[in-house]
Amino acid sequence: MRYKQIIFDVDDTLIDFAATEDFALHSLFDANGWPLSSELQKQYHSYNQNLWRDLELGKYTYEEISERCFRVFLKQNLDIDVDGNEVMDEYRSYFGEAHQLLPGVEDTLIYAKRQDYKLTVLSNGEQFMQEHRLELAGIKDYFDLIVTSEQAHYQKPDEHAFDYFFSRTQIGPNETIFFGDGLQSDILGAEKYGFDSIWYNHRHRKNNLNLHPLFEVENYPQFVKIMQNDFKSK
Repeated sequence: MRYKQIIFDVDDTLIDFAATEDFALHSLFDANGWPLSSELQKQYHSYNQNLWRDLELGKYTYEEISERCFRVFLKQNLDIDVDGNEVMDEYRSYFGEAHQLLPGVEDTLIYAKRQDYKLTVLSNGEQFMQEHRLELAGIKDYFDLIVTSEQAHYQKPDEHAFDYFFSRTQIGPNETIFFGDGLQSDILGAEKYGFDSIWYNHRHRKNNLNLHPLFEVENYPQFVKIMQNDFKSK
């Protein structure tokens, strides 16, 4: 067996982030009586993605983006003044209840478990929320270890997040492969740390960072075929 351990990301790798964000955003805006058009929702998605990129680049702390996210967005787009932390707490309460799996996730986890891979998670997120969502989705018990940036005190792709992760597992980077959708966080993080990765590019994004994942797949059945071939290139 080429690898002993597979690390998974959570959002948009295991759990459908688009469905999660849609549910949480509509729940928040409906509860507060704020108008939410499809165009405004697209603007929020772009705005939020940029915030997370800034976080990964170290421009803001997690606490700073949490406070400014809705405070700035609602002021700029609807001229509404809010307490940023209070609104973010409400949003996260809805976000934490959404747990729609991406197609093929559970079948793949079952297969990987049967092949004796140690399955683990490394996610940029809050520990309780991510564990809770994985539990609601019915897949938490497949994982031997769940590590989040909240626990590690660093965000992927920072090498300290990976230092913390590998301090919690007995399997080293040379026997580990990362499976994730995030080019900036997952694939860059693994490459900088010096171990292999598979880019789950189901959103059909461009590799504009010139990174070198071992494989690129669009769906979980393709990932299973790679495992069946013991991660060997054709």
